[in-house]
Amino acid sequence: MKQHILTALGERVVVADGAMGSLLFDRGVDSSSCYDVLNLTDPALVQSIHKAYADAGAEIIETNTFGANRVKLGRFDLAHRTREINLRGAELARGQAGPGRWVAGAMGPLGRLGIDPLSQEELEDIFGGQALALVEGGVDFIMLETFASLSLLLTALRGVKAVVSVPVAAQMVFTQRGRTHSGRTARECFDALIWAGADVVGLNCGIGPKNALEVVQGLGPVPVPLSVLPNAGFPESSGDRLIYASSPEYFARRTAACAAHGARLLGGCCGTAPEHIAALVRALDAGSSEARIVSVSPDEVNTQTAAPTRLSRRLAEGKVILVELDPPKHLDVEPVLAAAEALSAAGVDAITIAENPLAVPRLSNIVLAGMVRARTGVDVVVHMTGRDRNLVGMQSTIMGLAASNLHNVLAVTGDPPSAGSAERVSGVYDLRSLELMALLAGFNEGRNHYGDSMRLPVNFCIGGAFNPNTRNMALQVGRMEKKMTAGARYFLTQPVYSRERVDEILAATAHITAPIVLGIMPLASSRNAEFLHNEFPGIEIPSETRERMARAGEHGQEEGVNIAWELLEYAWPHFAGVYIIPPFNRHVMALELMRRLGR
Repeated sequence: MKQHILTALGERVVVADGAMGSLLFDRGVDSSSCYDVLNLTDPALVQSIHKAYADAGAEIIETNTFGANRVKLGRFDLAHRTREINLRGAELARGQAGPGRWVAGAMGPLGRLGIDPLSQEELEDIFGGQALALVEGGVDFIMLETFASLSLLLTALRGVKAVVSVPVAAQMVFTQRGRTHSGRTARECFDALIWAGADVVGLNCGIGPKNALEVVQGLGPVPVPLSVLPNAGFPESSGDRLIYASSPEYFARRTAACAAHGARLLGGCCGTAPEHIAALVRALDAGSSEARIVSVSPDEVNTQTAAPTRLSRRLAEGKVILVELDPPKHLDVEPVLAAAEALSAAGVDAITIAENPLAVPRLSNIVLAGMVRARTGVDVVVHMTGRDRNLVGMQSTIMGLAASNLHNVLAVTGDPPSAGSAERVSGVYDLRSLELMALLAGFNEGRNHYGDSMRLPVNFCIGGAFNPNTRNMALQVGRMEKKMTAGARYFLTQPVYSRERVDEILAATAHITAPIVLGIMPLASSRNAEFLHNEFPGIEIPSETRERMARAGEHGQEEGVNIAWELLEYAWPHFAGVYIIPPFNRHVMALELMRRLGR
């Protein structure tokens, strides 16, 4: 009679199978299709892969249900078949496992969840519902795998544990540095998972067997069985395929060596095939021993503190004047540089440069920032959005800013691309404003997202945006508080056009200790006022102001400056400064306001 899986893992190493998705792709399944529905549409194909792993010596067969939750299935209009797909997946695996093997119900994360977040209860219900169907189909335990987020894995664990009584394995994805993408160590993750009730903890995907072995070597004793299911290595692209060059023997040798450091459930993930599992079984049967490979410790963090920027000092000492200039939509930068020279001569404290506002492509604001600083010597605030870069590109850009001595950054989420664009343009949004601020704050502490030392000190002056033109001011103030916790040192507001709104800001932010710089965008014309009011996000212009601009006619620019000055004169004593946003880069409007302020 087959042992309980936890009893077996307490006595010896148990071998699981390898990848499912890459084998389905190799057998002709389109990578953009839903692999999980093959349990219903092509069960013979799924069974053939299960059988190949069983023939290779795998003792645990995983179900073809990694993405069979109702969120992911919903993207294929299959959410209504969630239970059916999971039931059938469990039955197919059980049919090929036979009486002497275990079946693991594979469950993965939910993928990108979109704009509207799900509550913890909804998330737990999604994971719990999938687990119920898998257990009903006959799995011996649940394997939560390929989770990059510890918080989501803990949520999944709670949801599953609440509805089923079978054991649950919880597996994280780690980077080559042995940490999660948020910087947590394997030890931290496993301790949290064990405390939450995981019966098995471990790692899969993300890294190859060499890095997996290094993670295991640094763990120390783990009070529950440890699982290790690495990739075959790191892939290279060949057309539309990912090719894993490492041999089954290399994979088996390194993976088997994890057993000497406490691993009890061994198998494979991306790029592994029945050949890899067969080699792993042979290596374990032969008592393969791998010399201990000592991980190279990260460099010690340089604790020296970089000097604060001039803008940071000015914010602490007195009032500031910031003026925004937009990069051109072409290659002629001379008008912007000439404007920057005039503003610098007039005594501006910093020039801010937006990054592709309204998701329209412009000259790189970072390149332009370097040119402005080289031409004028004035401080420059670089806007960074989460829209245009993934996590890797963002860290590379931040290192470039630090190396270029561009240390003033306004961290924002970024305007979304137009949904009606003829071209397919999508925002990345790996990081939104809060996460971007936390990332910059981590660099200030000498480390990147993965915990790697930056070796040289940096001191980013991190700014945040505040939108007071909203019906729910309290919500926006709450976001300010979260941004301060994430690392924001000051705030620039969206443009304001009324004294009433100024008073509302002052009342709502009386407890905010970070400097708040009021946004003022002078109006250029009646047409400009109507566009901003009706079409520009986060801007509301009173009807009286729009009527004044309409009456001004061809003198709209002069009237726009007058209106801006009236509001600025009223607000100036109560804020840390002014953030002037001249429309269409008409810097002369900013110069006139600066003149009236006495600069």
